[in-house]
Parts: sequence; C-alpha cells; structure tokens
Amino acid sequence: MTDRDIFFKRDKRKVVPVKLTKSDRLKVKNKINKIIKEKKEIIPKKYLKKIENVSLYHPEGNIDKAESLMLDPNDGAFSPSNKLNELTGKEWTKFISSWFIFNALRSDIKEEQKVTSRFKLNPDEHPATFSPTMISNFISFFTKSGQSVIDPFAGIGTTLVACQRTKRKGIGIELNKKYFKIAKIRTNQKIFNGNSSEINDILSKNKIKNIDFCITSPPYWNVLNRSTGGFKNKREEKKLDYNYSKKEKDLGNIDDYEVFIDKLVDIFVDLKKFLKKDAYVIVILKNVKKGGKNYPIAWDFAKKMSEIYTLKDEKIWCQDKVGLAPFGYPYAYTTNIHHHYCLVFRN
Repeated sequence: MTDRDIFFKRDKRKVVPVKLTKSDRLKVKNKINKIIKEKKEIIPKKYLKKIENVSLYHPEGNIDKAESLMLDPNDGAFSPSNKLNELTGKEWTKFISSWFIFNALRSDIKEEQKVTSRFKLNPDEHPATFSPTMISNFISFFTKSGQSVIDPFAGIGTTLVACQRTKRKGIGIELNKKYFKIAKIRTNQKIFNGNSSEINDILSKNKIKNIDFCITSPPYWNVLNRSTGGFKNKREEKKLDYNYSKKEKDLGNIDDYEVFIDKLVDIFVDLKKFLKKDAYVIVILKNVKKGGKNYPIAWDFAKKMSEIYTLKDEKIWCQDKVGLAPFGYPYAYTTNIHHHYCLVFRN
C-alpha cells in the first residue's frame, strides 16, 4: 500500500502532489499537526473531523512557508488566515464575480410546498419570494458556522431556512402575520412578528446584540401595488396576495418615493449598533419604473446608506428565465428589468 499524497503545489493551472523524501514527509505531517493545534478555532470542523485526510498546500511547494490545508485538491485550499468564512481560495474566487445568474430552483419550491402543505398553508401567498439556496451562498461567504444572521424583512423565512442549512443562527422580523406563521413552520430559527421600523425595540427587548451579518431584500417601494402585466389580476384570481400587506406602516405601501428611501435607511441606522464592528450588510434591491419614469431605488438607497456604513461593492443578480415583453414598441426604448443589485456595505 502506497502512502497518500500529503503535500501539494501549483503547476501552471493545476494543483499537483509534491514528491517527498522521508524526512520531508515527516516535516509536512508535523506542520499539519502544528497548524491544526494553533489554529483550531479558525479551521472548519470538516477538516478537524478528517484530520487523517488533511494535506498541506503551498503554491510554490515550500514546506516552511506553507500554511494552507486541503481535503480534496479539486476543491482548493483553506488558509487559517481566513477569518471571514470557511471557504477555500477556489470557492472564494467563484463567489466574487461581480454578477451571477440565478433562477428559482425546483428543489427549493418543493421544500416550501412540502412543509407548508402539512399545515394547510400556501407558500405562494408571498408575492416576491427568494431562494434559500441563493441566500445560502451569501451566508457561506460572509460568515462562519455558528455565527448570527439577521433579516429585517424575513417574509416566509427564506434567510432563516438558509441559516438552518448552513448551521448559522438566524434572526428574522416579519410584519405580516401570515408570512410569519409560514416562516415559523419552515424553520426553528428566531423570528419576531413585528415592524422592522421598530427594530431597535424588538432587538433590545429580546437582548439580541453582536450580530455577525445582515442580508435582506426590502420591498421595491410600492411596485407590487401596480398591476403591471396583469400581475394583480392573476394573483387575485387565485386568491393570493398581490402586495406584502395592507398595513399603513408597511414600506411597500408608502407612495412618496423620497419618504420610502428615508424610512428604509432609518431601519439600518437603528440596526447599526446591534451589529458587530466590520459586519457586512447585504441589501438586495431593484431599480423600478413607474408612470414612464425611472426610479433608481438601489442607487439612491446606496448613496444615503453610505453616509452610515461603508459601501464596499455590488453584486448583480440576473434572472434569464423571466419572460420578455415588447415594452415601448413601436415608440420608444425601454427595458425589461431582469437584474437586481446586491449592495454590499460594512459596519
């Protein structure tokens, strides 16, 4: 039986094993044990559970300078210097593209239906749901296992389900009692039935602090109150909600655009003190059209938010399975908007 490869380097674009002498092999084993012992709190549990399968990696094959660990060379190497998440360099690189395409997954839809149908609830009640798989990707990048994640606009619990899948501690706030009830059934994470504009009171009352990460998608202003493309009529026929709620305090029911932006920013002003220093905040928004005029919600929000948080970047989410309509034809140019802005801020 031959000894397994325990040290790898990069050769052109491939990760390849390094041939070792007996003394170098012992040196590599000692280096792996030393890294695991000294960096145990940072190294992901999957490495600790399979210590016998862990290998060492250095791009140039230098044992003395090596600090990264590998389980599978195809997945890349994890650096103990990575204090943000549990990803390898290869996984990290895949995520940091400035755009991505994501459409609803059948498996996510089935999960919603399976859980809610047992309680005679309909996950389709919510007019603008997200995929837990997509949110899981963000959570996996911006946090480590066991850390806390808040969604001030929890809806039917998409972020909370993603937290459960990724072994994070989810916290949600949802105004609509119907969606709150669905979220409670879908997950055992923390969720409060309340108004996110009262986030200061909700978090203080429940002694929640030092939150590691926030990801959320607020209402895209009052866009759902319009019957664009027969959206309202189709959902009314099925006896489904065509907006988030009829409550006056719901941000989705504010008619004044500037007031909407200000009220939305105020929520994150109040949230700030409950977040850890340097915590990331992801807010997913889309620019909209109304009455023949463009309203750059994402841009206007980002400009005001950058007075409170550091605007780090944006990641553009594209949907390529949404049908096209001949808007403007044959008179003027106007687009089908099939992209969203995942705005990245830091506390």
